[in-house]
Amino acid sequence: ALKMSRSEAEERLLEDAAPSTAGDDERSRDFRYIRRMAREEARQVRRRVKRVLLFEQLNNFVLSSQAVPVAVGFVFGACLKNNVDAFVSSFVAPSIAAIGSLQHLRDMHFTVNHSIFPVGVFVESVFETAITILALFYLIVVPMSMFTSLKYVPLRTCEECASWVKETAKRCPSCGQPTNFRPATAALRT
Repeated sequence: ALKMSRSEAEERLLEDAAPSTAGDDERSRDFRYIRRMAREEARQVRRRVKRVLLFEQLNNFVLSSQAVPVAVGFVFGACLKNNVDAFVSSFVAPSIAAIGSLQHLRDMHFTVNHSIFPVGVFVESVFETAITILALFYLIVVPMSMFTSLKYVPLRTCEECASWVKETAKRCPSCGQPTNFRPATAALRT
């Protein structure tokens, strides 16, 4: 909840309306009325602020959408790309350049009519991109797909060897016999 501090004008208004004696009913009633009106005004201001800033929509977007995982993946991918770029420029590019008797892969070029074409820059960029894609695939996609595939599947016993088999399996992994399992939902209907 949004807490609002009282302004000086509200404080003065409440002080003026405060009852001077315990028996002063009319001033007490006025004080309660002013206090109630100030609370209602504060509620309306809070509602307007929520409506203008769209707090509920922002909260729903952040919590129910894929915004946070995408942002984390983007940052992680940028960090990984920096590491792959450093690896390629430190190890891969010098290794390829050594084969061509060059000091750096970026030094590789050819000349046509006094125009220099720096092919080495492009080749190094291709290597960086390829290694980045491979690293992202094998370091992020494969482990995450293995992690998300670990979903619960009901188990049943094989009629031939009595080993536990997933309900969705067509054959028993131990003995190789067809399972012929009916899904649990189909068994409940009959």
